[in-house]
Amino acid sequence: DVLPGTLPEMHTTSYWIAKMDAPDEVILTVDAIQGMNDAYARKIGSPDPFEGVIEERRPSLSHWWPGYILSPPDLMSMSAQAVSDTVRAWISSEIDYLRSKDFGNALAVEYSGRDLDSFEEEMALGSVGNNLALRTGLAVRTAQVRIIPTRKPDQIGAQDNGKMRWDMFNTFILKIGNPATVIHRSASGEHLFVLTADGYGWVKSTDIAFGDSAVIERFTGPRDFVVCTGDRELFYTDPSCEYVSGWFGMGDRLPMGESGNDREILIPFRMPDGVLTAETVWLAGDSDVSRGWLPYTRRNIVTTAFKLLGNSYDFTGAWFGRHHETTYRDIFSVFGFKLPWHGSLFTHYGDNESVMLKDIGTEAQYKRI
Repeated sequence: DVLPGTLPEMHTTSYWIAKMDAPDEVILTVDAIQGMNDAYARKIGSPDPFEGVIEERRPSLSHWWPGYILSPPDLMSMSAQAVSDTVRAWISSEIDYLRSKDFGNALAVEYSGRDLDSFEEEMALGSVGNNLALRTGLAVRTAQVRIIPTRKPDQIGAQDNGKMRWDMFNTFILKIGNPATVIHRSASGEHLFVLTADGYGWVKSTDIAFGDSAVIERFTGPRDFVVCTGDRELFYTDPSCEYVSGWFGMGDRLPMGESGNDREILIPFRMPDGVLTAETVWLAGDSDVSRGWLPYTRRNIVTTAFKLLGNSYDFTGAWFGRHHETTYRDIFSVFGFKLPWHGSLFTHYGDNESVMLKDIGTEAQYKRI
């Protein structure tokens, strides 16, 4: 629908592209974008990344949920005691969150004390020993990363706030082909406590496969790959594309198959014993994908963004949707950018220190945007 204050033509890409100077100019090369990613990773991984930053630009990293971190630590280099203490601290913060307010299931039935006890028991805090066995894993599908490892589909974290569509037991999503370090298992074994690039949380065991670094590298650092440039694209069991095997979303990338066929790609697959393998699937001829990163041009920015127009807002990602920050992250990830998880960190990605300071004035802010 055309919103008040807008014109029908504003809902077309051509309206905005016509306003651009040099819409097909490559703004930054792939190498330059990767350089920005590397620079941000070095900056945010330093002991005090905001040292010397004026108060106005210091990020406010308050968040609704426990689990997010600035930069993932190298667990393999930490002492066994430090890893155990870290896991205990994070699970304890999740239990505090669980007990901090009233939650209900998908039918708006408030959880009883017995329900809360069962959730806490599944976290198995008492079984966290002092010599945890770390395992490297990979997401074999887009997966929920949860604060509370619930075992039934209706066990969401609904709140009595008029916004029952949000699952407050979810933290973020782990995309297909992305790595996760497995640190701990739940009491039933149905969930794994993992560390990802964005933080800590619980993932279903069936969503993670274990593999050695060589197999995982095929997906985390492919030389020849396709990136999804649509909202959500399907992949299929065979070249005729009759039966769906799964899907990947905007900005997700998967390696090309060994035949060199543009429609043949590899997906991570979990064997019944949990071992990671690479299996061949097929893309439809009209799939909205790019072989390699999409060129970073003004036209492509607008065209990509419009593919998400009208999508529902998903505050926690529990329905595999997007909120304001993940919308930006997905749009710019098709070009190769790895933007931070929190909006207040966006201004620290790159080297322009004065982009949105108040003293440049409103008009200058609009122009910079």
